[in-house]
Amino acid sequence: MKPYSALYYVKENKGRSLLIAAMFFLTTLLLMGGNFIRSNYYYWEGIIDYTEHVIEVEASVNDEEFRDYYAIIDKLSADPDLTVMLHSGYAEPSLDWVGTMGFTMGGYAARFNTPEELKEAFRIIGYEGDFSGLRNGSLVVSKAMANNKGFKLGDIVDENQGLSGTYTLDAIIDEDIYAIFYVEEFPKEKLMRAHVMSETLSYTELMERVRTACEGSQCKIQKSMRDEIDSQFQPINLIFYLALVLLSLVLAVSVNSVIAGHYNKRMYEFGVYRAIGRTKGDVRRKVAAEILVTDLVSVVVGVGFVELLTFMLNELYYKPGGRFLPYWSEIGVFGVIISNIFVLIPTILLRGRAMCKADVTEF
Repeated sequence: MKPYSALYYVKENKGRSLLIAAMFFLTTLLLMGGNFIRSNYYYWEGIIDYTEHVIEVEASVNDEEFRDYYAIIDKLSADPDLTVMLHSGYAEPSLDWVGTMGFTMGGYAARFNTPEELKEAFRIIGYEGDFSGLRNGSLVVSKAMANNKGFKLGDIVDENQGLSGTYTLDAIIDEDIYAIFYVEEFPKEKLMRAHVMSETLSYTELMERVRTACEGSQCKIQKSMRDEIDSQFQPINLIFYLALVLLSLVLAVSVNSVIAGHYNKRMYEFGVYRAIGRTKGDVRRKVAAEILVTDLVSVVVGVGFVELLTFMLNELYYKPGGRFLPYWSEIGVFGVIISNIFVLIPTILLRGRAMCKADVTEF
């Protein structure tokens, strides 16, 4: 290994290099910070996926005797690509859950008129479980939701948990969806909302088919929750990005200060390089290489540490309680990248420029 190489210096000066590496290591903790922020969205991903498999068509209060609604239901039911199921038009109370960051979030609920309709809907969507015990008054939740609420099969869930009636938890599905599903029979005259599903159509095709059928009517179509959830989390993401920029600036100043002291002690070394004919470009490249190698090693180790810590937190703490911390997130990755850019660019430019001014005759 050549003495002028970046790896040689790092190898021969482990103590100083470790100090700088520790500063770069701090930037990788932003990955975990971003993952915690993104974890709030994770709990809605299953619900968003559900609402893109099931489109709800609801009667309007202005629809006299619900003529439009029944006409639309007949039209949709006649489409061989669609499955239509009637359910209650009343609002369904749901259950709150506690997220990874400890925030309590509201839930989502869907009511089916019969056990057979719920089983058929789950078959189309792909939810699996033992549904042999379903009956009128049954409640179905996911394993994650059950763990989050501390429920087990056979538990009674009633007004004390925020529901409008008394239900028995008769089935648990494996999907990570934080929602509850009722089986409750209602009189036909109260079934003013319908589930519309398809085994063959994509969400876009299904939505277009339903919109075409409802065109010119007073019926309402419930859209996917994706846009609504994205808009709700947008302010949180914006706050994180602003905090990210501030933290990156603080890290940039801190790292540059540590590295400045480190390189000031090497002025004589770089003065010798200049005296033996190394150009300013050579010096800048050496400084850049040393800093980049240290940063690369620090980021690799730091990301590995974050992933290992995330795995341990999930397996030992979050998953048993029906929660989850994502291993990756766009926000977290962006945080690591932007903080390293803020740190590396000024550090490389300033230190490279300072080392080019080293003159052995001054020592």
